[in-house]
Amino acid sequence: MQASKGTIAAIVLCVFMLSDRSAWAELHATEEFESGATRPVTIAFLPAHVELVKQRMIRREAQVEEAGALESHLSLAIASEFMARGYDVRILSADAINTDSRLQELVVDADRRYGEMLTNVSARFKKKVAERRYNAGDSMKLLAAHLGVDAIGFVRMQLVAAGKGVQVMNMGMGGTQTMLSVSVIDGTTSDIEAYITLPILRRGKMFGGYEDVMKDPDVEMARFASATLDDLPDADPGARVQQSEADVLSDLESLLE
Repeated sequence: MQASKGTIAAIVLCVFMLSDRSAWAELHATEEFESGATRPVTIAFLPAHVELVKQRMIRREAQVEEAGALESHLSLAIASEFMARGYDVRILSADAINTDSRLQELVVDADRRYGEMLTNVSARFKKKVAERRYNAGDSMKLLAAHLGVDAIGFVRMQLVAAGKGVQVMNMGMGGTQTMLSVSVIDGTTSDIEAYITLPILRRGKMFGGYEDVMKDPDVEMARFASATLDDLPDADPGARVQQSEADVLSDLESLLE
């Protein structure tokens, strides 16, 4: 029994949609972020972290120097997308952090705490963000108060580039596997208000592979950022109570009494 042309077309379309699904961004956010009640206006982004790995035939090799060179391009691309939607964005540079001992201490603590949470968030429980399951603790509140911002932002990217030998073994289908995530953590509650991710399982028409990224990182990172944050709502300059670092410390001391 032969399938009709219409059936075949429907199957082809279904396969195409499923194959492209890996390039769709996912926004997991609290109800208050979605409605605008707790959506931030001012955000300080910590330096983006990029993990770049070359997949050889029998081992993986970390490309540390190359990854470091990509981080500033990614930070700027993400910041540009947020600013285009009305957010007041500040990117913390390594120099700014290293020349301020208090800021350095707060950033180290906040980055460590975020790294601990990210394993659970990215593994299985992204939908729990809406239930405020993930809280970064006091270090995030202090960092936001020290910087005078509504929220702290984190950017993580992983690029796994297949070596030539791997591509040959896979009949040219090795490609570059990518994962990009952006998190927004409220400076008052320390909850993750929004977790946005773009899982790209292989190189597609929209995105270049390893060689393209290294050749023109501004263009490629802009593409990744645009696709990831396509559904990000605009900033909502509603009334927000800004706490100073002294206020946060006072609150913490009251809880300990």
